[in-house]
Amino acid sequence: MSIQDRLAYLLQQAVSHTATADELQELSDLIQADDTGHTAQLAEMLLRKELPGEAADYDETYWNQVAANILAADRPVERVVPMRPQYRRAWLAAAVVSGVLLLAGGAYRLMQKPAPVPLATVTPKPANDVAPGSNKAVLILADGTQVPLDSAINGTLAQQGNTKISRQGAGQLTYTYNGASHDALTMQYNTLRTPRGGQFQVTLPDGTHVWLNAESTLKYPVSFNGRNRQVELNGEAYFEVAANAHQPFRVMVPTRTDNGKDSLEIAVLGTHFNVMAYDNEQQIKTTLLEGAVRVSSNGNSKRLQPGEGIALNKSNSTLSAPASVNTEEAVAWKNGFIQLEGNDIASAMRLIARWYDVEVIYKAPVSAHFRGIIPRNVPVSQVLKMMELTGEVHFEIKGKQLIVSP
Repeated sequence: MSIQDRLAYLLQQAVSHTATADELQELSDLIQADDTGHTAQLAEMLLRKELPGEAADYDETYWNQVAANILAADRPVERVVPMRPQYRRAWLAAAVVSGVLLLAGGAYRLMQKPAPVPLATVTPKPANDVAPGSNKAVLILADGTQVPLDSAINGTLAQQGNTKISRQGAGQLTYTYNGASHDALTMQYNTLRTPRGGQFQVTLPDGTHVWLNAESTLKYPVSFNGRNRQVELNGEAYFEVAANAHQPFRVMVPTRTDNGKDSLEIAVLGTHFNVMAYDNEQQIKTTLLEGAVRVSSNGNSKRLQPGEGIALNKSNSTLSAPASVNTEEAVAWKNGFIQLEGNDIASAMRLIARWYDVEVIYKAPVSAHFRGIIPRNVPVSQVLKMMELTGEVHFEIKGKQLIVSP
């Protein structure tokens, strides 16, 4: 049996829901073994025949498992992101054609155009590339001492009063309050700061778990006393707040709006939510996944239910009404993905600049919108390659600069 016949058989097995795990592995291996890209091109041509139109009878659970099985050949899958029906065909075609399944570890929901994009639009891998971000941050202690966490060894880093600060494996900082009584240091503050190209997690003294995205700062006390548990955020973070009905948890977001007003407060008891509050973004967005939160700004207060989001517009200091949102899109970064869904070119490039620590330069005005998510543990060239599949934008990498042109 020729490679073409075998490839046709494997693709047919996949689209007919009869492929075994071994056959899905073989499909991935066939594409991976060919450095010329000819096998990927052949697969794309065969897919056009196997999927002549927008199929409407796909089983979402099945296709999630297809993604998991194929990706398992390259790396463990911690989470399979559900695919929307209108993206499933585009996901499989684009993933095979671009080689993302083997080079990038998988692109789940990808591209908005129904027809497969010709291979000629895919940019070759550049001679120079930029590595993705990693687990790195700086811990600033109450006395101003700075501890680089990317190079810190595991174990106890510092002891402040009755609170022990330790590093538990890569990318994880833990505060443990061991005292039954308050001490003089309990209201002193620590700051966790991630640079561009960095991320980190911290378990606060009350057990609240926080994921901190790139170029973000979280300020918090070394132990929580008083009526509230209050932290201060600049950037983006995902919170899993430890429940305590007697001590509400508050996230303060100092922000400078166009008219000078500068406060946003998120109050919770115990819940899971995401806050995006970068200085160079026009909106501060809060997304609730579980529980309930109240978002307040300059005397205006609104309550969110799970699955809802709210935004503070910096240009006019107005707080939007709570609205249903796609929560998986809001926390894609926390789950290891670059979220492009619905972003214009400017928003997407700000996101990429933060994670890859690059400077973005526009050669000319560009108008492009994207859909889908891409693993963010891959070199920047792989992300740009997928964005170029729209045919609306092109990129050039020069050291730490990304040149953007129509």
